Amino acid sequence: MKSKALKNTLLIVALLLVGAAMIFASIDIRLYIAYIVFAIAIVALVGFAIYSLAANARKSIGSIGAGAAIVGIMLLFYFISPRTDVSAELLEKTGTGIGWSPIIGSGLYTIYLLLAAFVALLAFFSVRNMLK
Repeated sequence: MKSKALKNTLLIVALLLVGAAMIFASIDIRLYIAYIVFAIAIVALVGFAIYSLAANARKSIGSIGAGAAIVGIMLLFYFISPRTDVSAELLEKTGTGIGWSPIIGSGLYTIYLLLAAFVALLAFFSVRNMLK
């Protein structure tokens, strides 16, 4: 029990230090901290996904299918997104290469689709619960 309290206290202290650094540090340090936190989150996501797949392969079939569907949707949006919708001047101004245009478009379209699906599911289940 004492070990758990110590771990929780250390986690709170670490989070407070990161929060203080994000408030008072320069922009470069804040960006590095954000990158480190993002990398930790990605490693944790992949690690727990692999662990879950190894532990419960049968139960993970739906998650694998959903992940494959998201990747498929992103690839579809990558191939159908316009390549010439942004002027060359704007790309030069922002320092973005022309090759990034379909990647950015794919990400935007994927977010739009997921948001629309979320709103549709929220409306569907709200109405369904009201009718019960």
